[in-house]
Amino acid sequence: MLNTASNPCCDLWSRLIRVALAPLVLAWASAAAAQPAAPAVIEVQAGDTFSEIAARHTGDVRNWRKLYRADLSNLPNPNRIAVGMRIELTTDSSGAQYLRALPANSASTTTRAPAAVAAPQLAAAPATPATPATPPAAAATSETLVIGVLPNIAAATLNLQYERLQRYLARVDGRRVQIVVPANFKVFFDNMMKGEYDLAVAAPHFARVAQQDRKMIPLVTYEPRINALLVAPSESSVAAPRDVRERAVGFANPQSLVAMYGQQWLKQAGLESGRDYEVKAARTDLGVGRMLLTGDVVAAILSNGEFRSLPAEESARMKVVEVIARIPNFVIMAHPRIERERLARLKSELKAFLADKDEGEPFAKATGFTAIIDADESMLRELDAFSALTRRAMGVGN
Repeated sequence: MLNTASNPCCDLWSRLIRVALAPLVLAWASAAAAQPAAPAVIEVQAGDTFSEIAARHTGDVRNWRKLYRADLSNLPNPNRIAVGMRIELTTDSSGAQYLRALPANSASTTTRAPAAVAAPQLAAAPATPATPATPPAAAATSETLVIGVLPNIAAATLNLQYERLQRYLARVDGRRVQIVVPANFKVFFDNMMKGEYDLAVAAPHFARVAQQDRKMIPLVTYEPRINALLVAPSESSVAAPRDVRERAVGFANPQSLVAMYGQQWLKQAGLESGRDYEVKAARTDLGVGRMLLTGDVVAAILSNGEFRSLPAEESARMKVVEVIARIPNFVIMAHPRIERERLARLKSELKAFLADKDEGEPFAKATGFTAIIDADESMLRELDAFSALTRRAMGVGN
């Protein structure tokens, strides 16, 4: 065996390799030293997001949660950061780093952030971690148009659909657009009522309450109207309301307007929930189909949108027993802090969206929407009968 430790030839090769690599090592070290570190305190600029600021420390916008602490970051909602706000990288008692918003009168040295490394635009990142209470004035200073979308179907599906609206509005309106899909109906409703969204794609009964109680402005609504469906397994004998008596009926979400219409329809047939039939809510957005096919419920009341979002192998094993109502479709509401001229421009842009070949036409195909039209006051008045019920369901007064 060759003993390299005492071999002059090997020693010579080792020296030659070290000499050859030395310039490369020095160049790499110089480049690393020249790379500026993100400042400890960053002043928020127009268009900044929390995830992008976090990426200046983590290297990836998807890692924003590593630097967000709901209990320490002084940011009830990281989706809402305002221009001029100062955000500091700091350390807790265990040595873990996180970002926090400094008080307005803090004397800490502030450095304007360097341009961020280009990062992918995430439709709902960061997601809303809690029910925030950010004052509307703070949101009004942001250059980002935040659009909240009611989570009536799977969040992943909604994000894919509304990324098209995000790209379209960013292109025609010239501002950053962020889509937020909250965890559930309650979080969406609370955030809308607290002014967390500039625009809200709301169920019509939520839209009416927001108009009445928070002076939010109805801009446009989708067409066609929503069909509320009574659905049963294909082999089921269910053919009328009487067939659900003393059985369980499934709902994707009992707080939805479709569920309210459905229970009203059953009441007109002489059936009271809790007395004549059991209301069963799905635990997940796909749960109603599974409950039907496993026999947990004898029938379900769904919107046509909820029905079409079911996996094809499930919906193929079901039948629409009856269209029980045709109710108003989603309404896009605007917060009253948006100035009048901008509202008029947004309304015009939204009404033209479905005609856009790149984004609008695929959106229409995915959702089944055929038009975006002016929100009609007479249509909204149809919903007054459900306003008190909606407030009770959401746990609020007016």
